[in-house]
Amino acid sequence: MLRCREPEIIDDPALPERELARAHRSLTRAHRWLGNTGAILAALDRHPSPVSRVLDIGCGAGGLLIEIRRRLGAEILGVDLRVLSATPVPILRADAVREPLPAADVAIAVCLAHHLAESELVDLIRNVGRSSRRFILLDLVRHRLPLILFRLFVAPFVCPINAADGARSIRRAYTPRELAALVRTALDGTGATFRHSVAPLYARQVVDIRYP
Repeated sequence: MLRCREPEIIDDPALPERELARAHRSLTRAHRWLGNTGAILAALDRHPSPVSRVLDIGCGAGGLLIEIRRRLGAEILGVDLRVLSATPVPILRADAVREPLPAADVAIAVCLAHHLAESELVDLIRNVGRSSRRFILLDLVRHRLPLILFRLFVAPFVCPINAADGARSIRRAYTPRELAALVRTALDGTGATFRHSVAPLYARQVVDIRYP
């Protein structure tokens, strides 16, 4: 399956805020159902020391950050290109690929990588390493199986924007081999290490980077 390059509806700056907020609420629920929220929380639980501050890059409306604060009691901060007028958590409007990021013990990004071109993803990984010691990157897998499963079992239960974008997101995602290669390129010569895992049925892939 060739990688799709078409933009998603949720990335359209002209999308009305009311529709964007609805899409983010639906995404928060979907991440919980699909196990993505649990995967991030489990990874944070395995941090070798107490996590004081978590930075969520591409945080949307901040739904995942609320779960993290409830579970860990950590200080939370989000970063996104577009910030809703009313959010339950602090969110900074910034371009995480190019602009300096706030310091954090751990940075996370859930389903952000497939929105980025190859060079942008490399730059993001390098940029995060300037202010965080760890980066947990969770994303989709470009494969026919999760695409079929999404259309059958997820799309009917999410809002129309997420139903359309979800299928496109899978087709925009990187394969495990592609993602691992990009991470190696980003970390080359830095001394950083990473672990890369792929969930059963290609439900998700997670890259866990430790910067020196």
